[in-house]
Amino acid sequence: AMAMLVCSDLARSLAFYRDVLLLRIATDASPDWVDFDLGDGQRLGLHPDSETLMVRAGSLQLGFHVENVDAFITDARMAGVRILQDPYDQSSGRVAVITDPDGYVIQVFSPKHAGATRR
Repeated sequence: AMAMLVCSDLARSLAFYRDVLLLRIATDASPDWVDFDLGDGQRLGLHPDSETLMVRAGSLQLGFHVENVDAFITDARMAGVRILQDPYDQSSGRVAVITDPDGYVIQVFSPKHAGATRR
C-alpha cells in the first residue's frame, strides 16, 4: 500500500515529487511526514532521515507513467533534475531514467499503446 523514501531534506523532496513528477499530496505533516496519493489506495511516503532511518540511494527504484517521456525529460532538465539516461525506445514504449534529490533512481515510461497514463 505504501513505498517510503527516507529524505535528507524533506521540503526539497516534497517539492521534487510535487513539482517535477506532479504527484498529488495526500498528507502533509511536515516536517515529520509527507505522502502522495498514487491512486488505487497506493501511497508514496517521504520520511526525514534520522539516526535509525538513513538515505540509501540505489536501494529502491520507482517507476512512473508519463504522457510523453521526451517532453517530461526536457522539462526535468530545465528544472535541474539529474538525468541518468536520456529517452530511448523499448519494445513496450519509451523510457528514461532520472534521480530525485537524494539520488533515488526513477524510471519514467510512456507506453506505445494508447491508454491511461499518469504524470
